[in-house]
Amino acid sequence: MDSKKSQKSWMAVVIWVALLAATAYTSNATVNVFNAIIQTLFQTLVNGIGDLFTNYGVLFATLLSIGLVFLLLSAWLGLVTYTFELGNLAFGKEEEEEEEEADIFTLPGQIARYLGFSWGLFYILFLILPMVM
Repeated sequence: MDSKKSQKSWMAVVIWVALLAATAYTSNATVNVFNAIIQTLFQTLVNGIGDLFTNYGVLFATLLSIGLVFLLLSAWLGLVTYTFELGNLAFGKEEEEEEEEADIFTLPGQIARYLGFSWGLFYILFLILPMVM
């Protein structure tokens, strides 16, 4: 039984490392281009924020940018939660509750889903920006 717990711990650590690398790469790729996205959006707002409601393309791109930031923050928060769950699995309590084990098995899927949606929004935003300009 101890070997099963050890095997689960190692598998969870490998998944955690992969998710950490994927989240860091996604954040780095987005941050490198996000400055250009923000500059492009603000250059189209000549008269202020009121231009957002007259130019619907810029409004749509702005909403996509906000959604992208939200998805990346959700991925990082999910990774932090997964880190704490992994710490509880590896170093924590001897008593294993079924709810805690269910959390540790569902969190990687949620993080991967956030990353997938953020890449989708990133490419949609990247394709929409030339049309907005």
